[in-house]
Amino acid sequence: MKPYSFLIVFLVFWSNVYAQTTDSTVIRIKKFSKSINFYTKLTSAFSNVEVSNPDLKESLLFEPNPNAQFGMGFSYSWLGLGFNVELPTDYETEQKYGKTQKFDFEAHYTLRRFFLDFTLKNYKGFYLSNPGKVIPQWDRSNPLPKAPNLETVSLAVSFAYIFSPDKFSANAAYTYTYAMRKSGGSWILGGFASVNTVASDTSIVPGIVKQYIDPRLDVKTLGFANFGVSFGYSYLFTMWKKYFCSLTLLPGLSLQKVIQQSSITGEVTENNVLAGRNIVRFSLGKNGDKYYWGIAAYIESSIVNNKDSKLQLTSGSTYLFLGYRLDTSNWKFMKGVDRVMHPRFLRFLTGSPPER
Repeated sequence: MKPYSFLIVFLVFWSNVYAQTTDSTVIRIKKFSKSINFYTKLTSAFSNVEVSNPDLKESLLFEPNPNAQFGMGFSYSWLGLGFNVELPTDYETEQKYGKTQKFDFEAHYTLRRFFLDFTLKNYKGFYLSNPGKVIPQWDRSNPLPKAPNLETVSLAVSFAYIFSPDKFSANAAYTYTYAMRKSGGSWILGGFASVNTVASDTSIVPGIVKQYIDPRLDVKTLGFANFGVSFGYSYLFTMWKKYFCSLTLLPGLSLQKVIQQSSITGEVTENNVLAGRNIVRFSLGKNGDKYYWGIAAYIESSIVNNKDSKLQLTSGSTYLFLGYRLDTSNWKFMKGVDRVMHPRFLRFLTGSPPER
């Protein structure tokens, strides 16, 4: 196809999208307030440790053994319940990446004006995913360097206030109890608190790469707590035939208390610094009137600066999802359920119950 043909296709597509977005007859946010959403999803959760230093051309990136989870659940209004079952890994995967023991819990509550997030993660057993970037003359046929005793623990709570809920629906972007038929966005303001630990029985850095790094990175235990504020923006872009793409960027600045123990001398040091912490949400798919499907991600990262070195702990999850909406308009008992879920003193958060 000639270059101008691509331009014609793009202009036709964009004019369709623009016409839908600016059409005053199209309702921006469509509510499925009387529907129960049932879904299945395939999830991959993670907790990665990245260590960087000016003496290194590339950062050391430690990742857990990747294994997926299959989940099912349902949601109605602002409440959702679900469960995940971890899928088994095969022998070849364990030989390549090692074994990871983990406990991974995430709870995300999305209201009309608020994001509320709670995460609790514990991972033990990592591998160095980029040895070829760090170790000279690395042979790809060699087993990946393992850190079986490297362990991370993270406990985090965060919230964010949505300034323009009539222009951007978090429920349409991430829980799919609503749908947006016109593009829109909103500024968001939030706060967070977290406690994190990265530790090993000997050293965070495996012996196979110690000779290539700064000795100041030779740390046995690193603990840090964050308390701060964040400010960002959420936007959902509607596309042709009810497809959509949504992105939330929420960078933050925190007061951080750091406690670390040297693996060489055993000395424990403490210091207080300013540090960054970021949250990113993303979703892409189709949000139809009966069915919805796509891909989504939630990522949070905390940064610890240690003299010339830096450690970044990044955790979150990505998932593929497929959902179906069951209409309850004729279910008389749901009127009582709605009154319980939308008490008058909380309607500034939950919104009003649906009219039945």
